[in-house]
Amino acid sequence: MATGQIFSKTTQALFYNYKQLPIQRMLDFDFLCGRETPSVAGIINPGSDGFQKLFFGQEEIAIPVHPTIEAACNAHPTADVFINFASMSALKQPTVRVVAIIAEGVPENH
Repeated sequence: MATGQIFSKTTQALFYNYKQLPIQRMLDFDFLCGRETPSVAGIINPGSDGFQKLFFGQEEIAIPVHPTIEAACNAHPTADVFINFASMSALKQPTVRVVAIIAEGVPENH
């Protein structure tokens, strides 16, 4: 990856706390951009384990769901972006290179 570049066409992320609409929107955007692999590698949903069915274009796909950040990072070592709706625990993981914090409800200045 070029110096100063934080995302590429192959970047994959772990998504903390299952939020169906934002994850599906990311997958829709990936598909429209022509990505071959979805940018969401896995979902961390504390206490849950298994798979979540979502769509990548018209194809139904199963995104792995992990109960802990550590389990997700171990299962997806190339996913170096962490999209966080809840926790800063990701900063302790050596494989996480980018943490995106979604500030819902924070007023914007246009």
